[in-house]
Amino acid sequence: MSAKITSIGLKGLEGYRVQVEVQVKEGIESIVNVGLPDASVKESKERVSASLHSMGFLLVDMKVIINLLPAE
Repeated sequence: MSAKITSIGLKGLEGYRVQVEVQVKEGIESIVNVGLPDASVKESKERVSASLHSMGFLLVDMKVIINLLPAE
């Protein structure tokens, strides 16, 4: 399963568009964030996991890949 949405990122008080692509597939249970090297993005795995769990998604034997564009 995969999905794409458009969101925003903040740099100071300026906003910019971010394309978010998420793919969920069978594999070793994990969440991987790629793109946008900000430390807060890298620390969001627990928030993503909690959000998916609260929505009723079970991540047993599932790999979630989150790609944030632009990568700069």
